[in-house]
Amino acid sequence: MQELDPGVALKKCAKAEWVKGIPASPESNQGISQSHARVDPSKLCFPPKNENERKAVYKPIWPDYFARRGQHDATNWHYQGYWSDTARVWRAYYSFVLLHPVKSYLGIRHFFRSLAYRVMGERGGAALSLIISLMTPVFLVFTPLLSLLAVGVAKIPVFRQVVPPLFHPFTYRGWVNYCVMLTLVFSWHGYKQWKIGLEPSQADRHSSKMFWNEFFLQNLPDGHYATEVLATVQQGKIEGELPETDLIIKPFCGGAGHRLRSLRWDGQSGAYRCDDPERTDNEAAIYSPDELEHYLRKIGVEMVVERWEKPRHPLPVCSLRILTLNVSGKSELICSAFLPAPDGSVSTAYFDLDTYVLNYEDDKIGEPLRVTSDGKYKDIHIPELSDVIKTCLDMHDKLPGHIEISWDVMLTEAGPVYLEGNVFPPGCDYKLSIFKTDESYRYLRDRVLDSA
Repeated sequence: MQELDPGVALKKCAKAEWVKGIPASPESNQGISQSHARVDPSKLCFPPKNENERKAVYKPIWPDYFARRGQHDATNWHYQGYWSDTARVWRAYYSFVLLHPVKSYLGIRHFFRSLAYRVMGERGGAALSLIISLMTPVFLVFTPLLSLLAVGVAKIPVFRQVVPPLFHPFTYRGWVNYCVMLTLVFSWHGYKQWKIGLEPSQADRHSSKMFWNEFFLQNLPDGHYATEVLATVQQGKIEGELPETDLIIKPFCGGAGHRLRSLRWDGQSGAYRCDDPERTDNEAAIYSPDELEHYLRKIGVEMVVERWEKPRHPLPVCSLRILTLNVSGKSELICSAFLPAPDGSVSTAYFDLDTYVLNYEDDKIGEPLRVTSDGKYKDIHIPELSDVIKTCLDMHDKLPGHIEISWDVMLTEAGPVYLEGNVFPPGCDYKLSIFKTDESYRYLRDRVLDSA
């Protein structure tokens, strides 16, 4: 199966008839128009055709292998003690560089090129391509030391304000190890992507919320839904409508819950209200329709406006995080978790969440991972769990250039709603916990490098 053309992205809102110069297919329009008229109770039960087959297929590689585990030291990456962890991470990095000089050069070059596209867009990434190739030997030698400098700069207050809330609790030393882990694991990704001919520019396109929305519209089976895009904001222009209903606004590209906001429509006052705890002091709490339009036009960031999806009772605002691995062309389940958002928030982009593993045998929420959890969500039935996992695996098969994809899925009365996929760079969860044990690190390293 061929990968979706990464250039496809919605240009107009949910009622649009065009997809960036390409006439929308009947199937695509059907997916958009059905996105809110989709309640079908019969779709809420997804019994597997063969229970034994389902258990065999969806057995995770690492059942509890999730970065955000509710540990008291989850933001410090202290698995075996700080100095022991540091020795392990730095030794792993320099062993790869010294024992695989060609693979490490090609992999790290591809990673930094991809990162340039991801951060600076199409033009910036292309302009830096040659410079990165020349500087890659320096990156190879000094990445751990450069991480010390980069983290130090990010801790300065003037830069800290642009760091997403997810990263605020990091300790200086823990974050340095995180950067080294990220570079090492993504160099493996980069080498495989270079090997199969996947261009670094895909990092910019595949980080777009619009890419994922269109991908879901084209690939989700019946009873599974993409979010309903109502409007987009690009270069100060709003394409689409801002209806008088509850909304979610978020950047085209970005992660860790940065600039993600919920707006609840108050019919009595005729205004939108934002009560998110992440709202900053310079953001208004109440917007009239005209004020919201003005805010979106002036924000200076490309934004997506979606209809707010209400979680089904008795679930809170939450998501399923499904991690899938594709090393050899056929996707596998790494692990999955149930992530309830903190009280008052619509974002699960925090590390110290009341995270739960999933009970794959019974299609239920499993044990909580936070020691202090009251376990109030344990044993809630998720009838579509196996179907969601199968859908994520099938979709990952269509994107073989990404070794790992972290899928975010919301559970609503109508059925599962797919929010996005998180890919390289800088998405992915498993890179954060790859060094919990030496066995896990070696297992993934050998599989990725051998397959490439």
